[in-house]
Amino acid sequence: MNSMHEQTASGRDDISALNFKRLVFVRMLAIVGEVVAVSGAVFGLGMHLPLRMLLLVITAHVVINLIAWLRLRRRQAIGVNEFLLQLCLDVVVLTALLYWAGGATNPFVSLLLLPLVVAAAVLPRVHVWGMALLVVFAYGLLMFAHQPMPHVASHAGEDFDWHVIGMWFGFLLAVVMIVFFVLRMAESLRERDQVLAQARERALRDEQLVALGTLAAGAAHELGTPLSTMAVLTNELEQEYQQDEDLQQRLTILRQQVDRCKQSLGEISASSGQLRAEGGGRVQLDQFLTNVVADWRAMRPAAQLEFQLDGDVPAPTIISEQGLRQALISFLNNAADSSPDNVEMCCNWNERHLRVEISDRGEGMPLEYIEQVGKVSFTTKPEGHGLGLLLAHAIIQRLDGEVSVTERPGGGACVKLDMDLSRLLLDE
Repeated sequence: MNSMHEQTASGRDDISALNFKRLVFVRMLAIVGEVVAVSGAVFGLGMHLPLRMLLLVITAHVVINLIAWLRLRRRQAIGVNEFLLQLCLDVVVLTALLYWAGGATNPFVSLLLLPLVVAAAVLPRVHVWGMALLVVFAYGLLMFAHQPMPHVASHAGEDFDWHVIGMWFGFLLAVVMIVFFVLRMAESLRERDQVLAQARERALRDEQLVALGTLAAGAAHELGTPLSTMAVLTNELEQEYQQDEDLQQRLTILRQQVDRCKQSLGEISASSGQLRAEGGGRVQLDQFLTNVVADWRAMRPAAQLEFQLDGDVPAPTIISEQGLRQALISFLNNAADSSPDNVEMCCNWNERHLRVEISDRGEGMPLEYIEQVGKVSFTTKPEGHGLGLLLAHAIIQRLDGEVSVTERPGGGACVKLDMDLSRLLLDE
């Protein structure tokens, strides 16, 4: 199953390619319009324009669009810088055409706004401001450097010069309005798309958790009877073979493991998804963390854990939340699976905040997996199902906490858990 991260990245690539394809199509229409405008001015209106230079610029525009079309056929990701470069080439071509056809006095000079509109719709803010500076510079350059149009040059005067200056101020006003309003609307649409993508990720994760919760409840119900049978048989064997000390030790271990399984299934069956002080009990935070580590060490006696506590004394009193306990044990198990001889757990807290860092010296986690933590189920273990981190991450989020995974200097991975203790604190 493809990860949601990969789907989101693929969606962004598809949108970029679609925008690039539209740009190539619009540019093709613009080239046709350029040919029609030049032909109409020269052959229809009889203007004496530098036809050779104009055709050379239009040919360059055709070549640029052909290269862009070939680039599109390679089906590679198209970045924002490449898209901005294409729009800048359009501005340069249009500026060159206007230079040979009257500059700022040409009625088509307002077409310089089109690349800016496109940039404001699809590019980030810094790129839009760069494009705005470019089109303003191009317009200002055309006011002072251009080949005058014959019919305009023969009637030019001081009043017309003021008219051109007024056109330039109007152009500046249009640039400012595009940058502020169109850019704001485009950013709002992109933010909405991002929110929708995050909602889809949460929906996918919640769907998996609901399905897993249903299976867990069913398994808890079905396993109750066989575990009770095993407990009864174990007790009977202990009574029957009291003289066999070796067998008694083994039966004691077996009974303890059966009791632990029954206790875990009982917690699953009794869980209501709410924090309850009477269910979990009251305990100081440092004692809660110490108990979690003690339980984990009993499960993984061969693993080597360096455990550190550092926080306010006395530690705040919290609800002994079983979900938090399970999440911490899941993180510890993952670390021990990676490097059983070197696991570190550092806990820091104050009155309102808890931070736990669990580190290992294993092979580490690839970047693509780090970005998927808490979004979808995945695993790097051949025998794993990838549900541990997903469940642990969901539990921490339910408790208003955050989980991040980073590469550890020197090798390995580090899971960082940050929690606001307000939901676990008890009012004295």
